[in-house]
Amino acid sequence: MKKKLKEFLGQKITFLVIPSALWRPRRLQCSAAFALFCLFLWTGVTIWAGYLSGRHVDYWITKADNQVMLAKLGSLAQEMDRAREVIDVARSTDRQLRMLLSLSRREDILAHEPVVGGPSASDRLSLRRFLSLEPSSIRQADWHRQIEGLREESRKRLASFQEIAWYIGNQRALMAATPSLWPTAGQVTSLFGYRLSPMQRSEGDEGEYHQGVDIANKPDTLIYATGSGTVRYAGWSSGYGQMVVIDHGYGISTLYAHASKTLVKTGEAVSRGQVIAYMGTSGHSTGAHLHYEIWRGGRPVNPMAFLKVRSVREN
Repeated sequence: MKKKLKEFLGQKITFLVIPSALWRPRRLQCSAAFALFCLFLWTGVTIWAGYLSGRHVDYWITKADNQVMLAKLGSLAQEMDRAREVIDVARSTDRQLRMLLSLSRREDILAHEPVVGGPSASDRLSLRRFLSLEPSSIRQADWHRQIEGLREESRKRLASFQEIAWYIGNQRALMAATPSLWPTAGQVTSLFGYRLSPMQRSEGDEGEYHQGVDIANKPDTLIYATGSGTVRYAGWSSGYGQMVVIDHGYGISTLYAHASKTLVKTGEAVSRGQVIAYMGTSGHSTGAHLHYEIWRGGRPVNPMAFLKVRSVREN
């Protein structure tokens, strides 16, 4: 085997090079061993050159990717700064609204920051220092921490504004439900409190406790719901005659008595200012008028404390 291999490597190999017609052909002769050596050498050089070339290309690709990434990180840093400025405005607005709506005690607000401020000075300084660094020197954990801080602050502001929206909506509902309108037009003939009974004016009469106000006018004068709510009763009641009771929520209800006719039914939702009955003289009454009561927390209260100054409707 070795002898055959030695004979093969010792054989001569001739290479004939034929240039253009102007030149004579060239004949090159070498041993098979030298030809194989040259072939292996060429193959090795080619592989090594390819390896070096590949590493060089990868280096430039990686460098280009790094440049793109640094540009994106710089843009992200600017966006974070702008986001923080927006959050600053949102926080300031949040606290001003809370002061206006009395949702937070003043000492609680001052214990954190002035109303015109945003985040604390240390927060702003920390963010400024973070954004002033070279993007390549910032660790991924630092980016996550800053972004999570912005996200958490955004959640707090969103929750706060949702609370403010709920509060305003609740106050609007309370305002609509509060019986502050005059229930009808006419003259007030009897106020809340003790009075002589109009049905019994005999000597020695100690009077009675009047739980509402009486407003007199012509029969069939319109009677209005003084606030939004739900009709709890509409019909006849001994002494009150035709009457309507409206539950306004928040522990407040109103009663409209001595009507000639009711226009709503039990369970019906009514809105503030809606016509619910006509003035009459049903029940224990000496003439056409409306007996109007307001109950709060299960007890009758003076309606005059709720009624506004008379509007054109009552004139």
